[in-house]
Amino acid sequence: MVRGRLLTKVRRRGWAAVALLCAVVPSAAGCTAVAGKPSVRDAATGAVRADVRAASPAPSCSGGAFRWSSVHRGYRLTEISPVVTDDRKGGWITFRLGLVRNIVPRVDTSDGSVSAHRVLVALAEHLSEGLDAEQLAAPGEESADRDHTPARVEAVGNGQRLVEAEGVLVVEASFTVTCPGRDVHGSVTTWFGNAEDSIACGVDPGEHAMPKEAYELACGPLPLRR
Repeated sequence: MVRGRLLTKVRRRGWAAVALLCAVVPSAAGCTAVAGKPSVRDAATGAVRADVRAASPAPSCSGGAFRWSSVHRGYRLTEISPVVTDDRKGGWITFRLGLVRNIVPRVDTSDGSVSAHRVLVALAEHLSEGLDAEQLAAPGEESADRDHTPARVEAVGNGQRLVEAEGVLVVEASFTVTCPGRDVHGSVTTWFGNAEDSIACGVDPGEHAMPKEAYELACGPLPLRR
């Protein structure tokens, strides 16, 4: 019975004995893994295992050149007024705008070390329109939150049915950043500026997409061209 109790004690101390041996003689057999943790080195060569090297974090991509592709820009309708009839002479007609769509800026990248601010700075330089990155809407700066001044026109009493529309210039682009040992891919949607259009129902709104959309929403089908 005494021997049985002694064997039990020795078995419980087995892992502690191995750990103590490895601390004193690291090259001893069985010291490639202690306490359930595998060694990061190959038992034969002593080199760091390939799977451990692969798990190392990639270098930061805080620098690197941008290459742009699929850059699209155009005015997008964001607000429109109800139709107002100019049925009195003198005074002013004031237009109250309602929301059509909200442009939500976003920057998506395959590597978080490429910041949204850096993407907007690079985009402003690429657009070459004298833009500053601060003029481009950053994530969180939605078009619906911008300030509006109510539009108004002088009433002349000609019975014309009038509409006021506003929009912003939207830019959508894809990009690649050259980083140490790899490429980072991403896309950006942003907006800037403010566009205003005065539309008269029954009068051709022209070729641009924004006034044409406003006309169809407020006045109905586009007038036939002769």
